[in-house]
Order: sequence, then structure tokens, then C-alpha cells
Amino acid sequence: MSKNKVLSIVIAVLLVVGTLGLFIFYLSDVIVNNTPITKNLFRMLAAVCVCIGGLIRLFYSKGSGRRSNLSFYEKEYRKFIRDAFDYSPILKNKLLGAIRLYNEDKFNKALKYLGDLKLQCKTDDDIYAVNLFIALVLGDMGLKNEAIKVYNELVSMNLATTTIYGNLGSLHSGLGNYDDANRNLRLSIQHDENNPAPYQNLAKLYFDTRDFESSKRYALAALKINHKFRQSATLLVIVYSIEGDTENAEKYSHISIASGENPTDLKNSIEYFMSLASNKKDSSDANS
Repeated sequence: MSKNKVLSIVIAVLLVVGTLGLFIFYLSDVIVNNTPITKNLFRMLAAVCVCIGGLIRLFYSKGSGRRSNLSFYEKEYRKFIRDAFDYSPILKNKLLGAIRLYNEDKFNKALKYLGDLKLQCKTDDDIYAVNLFIALVLGDMGLKNEAIKVYNELVSMNLATTTIYGNLGSLHSGLGNYDDANRNLRLSIQHDENNPAPYQNLAKLYFDTRDFESSKRYALAALKINHKFRQSATLLVIVYSIEGDTENAEKYSHISIASGENPTDLKNSIEYFMSLASNKKDSSDANS
């Protein structure tokens, strides 16, 4: 049980016990001292209401997640929005509000905010930030082609970064446009050669197209930049397991788990992809 859950239970118990204590106190005052019940009725009702309100607030916030303030999103996405709308605190807060809606999966409202902001962009930083989040929202809504159009708009304005090319590569890969995906992921690497993520994205693309040698090459390149890059270590475990290279599979399994991978999840992933590879081999043999 998590610490937050334990704390929530403790607070709930204290609220209930405290309210019962007040209720008993006021009731005993009526019985023992013959105090008119109307004198303490309001107090008893108020105590009960406070308890109920506290419990509702506690469990509602627990179920839906607390709304982080806008400074949280400003810090979380500083890399992408650092200089956007610096000349207007109102527009900056509107952008942060749109990002919060995006994080809360309120995609239609987020798009409305971002669409309004797009009409008020003055600088390249404004345009980059707004279009990036429009594309992210569209992508999460499953509107991949629409998201690609927005990213390409940034490319045509010479505002593309490693993030833009990386996201374009992932979207094209999801649509089965592997040549376009490969081209964009290579551009992503060119824009930031010291970032392991673009190498891993390309390694994943080669894995999806069953080019395991290229997949291993780029996954190893990512680990060369960051030896604790969990995603690449995990991918290597899966590839080596499929290939039957138990020595390397075990080697990278240790790295993957040490870098934060859940051992059970890793085991399940290995079994899933090995089963998938086996089924494809059987199907290929049957057709040959």
C-alpha cells in the first residue's frame, strides 16, 4: 500500500472519529445537563457536514488527481515553452492552462485554447510551443495524419527540432510509413547526436521491421551515450532472447533492471515477443 493511500485512510479515520467525538459531546450535554437540543443542533449538523465535505474532497482529489498549479507545467515543459509568450503573462498562462488540459486528457478543450493562441502568436517561440502541443493533442486523439501536418508546418518554417523529427518518425511508424519514419528519425539524430532517445527510436523502428542487426546497432549507440538508458537495454534483451543469445540477453537484462525496468514486466515482454517471433516464423515456413 502506498504512503499516499495510508495517509488518506488515516485522515479519513481522524475525520470520522473527530466528528463522532463532537457528536457524542454535544449529545451528552443534552442528556446530562438537560441543555435544549436546539442549542447544539446547529453545531452537530455543522460537524457532520464538515466531516462529509472533508471526506468527499479527500477521495475526489484522490480519484481524479490533484490539479497541479500552472508553475508545475511551466517547470515540467520548460524546454519547449521557455520563451513562448514572454511578453504577455496572460497568454503564457493560457498556454499553461492548455497544457494542463492536455495532461488531464481534456483534448477538445485543450485544442480550443491552443487554436485561440495560434491566432495570437508573434514569435517563432510562440509558434513552436503552440504547434507542438496541438500536434501532441492530435496524436493522442488518434488523429495521426492531422498531427503530421502540424509538425510539417514547423518543418517548413525551419522550426523543427530533434523532438519534432522524433515525433514525426513515431507517427509515420504507427501508420506503417517506414521510409518516412526512418528519414525523420535520422534527422532527429542529426539535430542532437548526444541524445540517446533518437537512437533508441530508430532502434525500435528497425526492431518493428525485423531488422535485428540494425536494431542492436542503434540500441548500443544509445547505451554508449547513456549506459543506463533503460529502453535500449530492454530492447537488447528482447532481441538477443529472440536470437537465442542467452549470454548477451542476461548481460543486458541486468542493465535493464538496474536502470529501473520491472523484472516481471521484462519477463512478460520477452515471452510476448519471443512468442510473436515464433508465430511469424511458423507462418513463414508454412507459406514457403
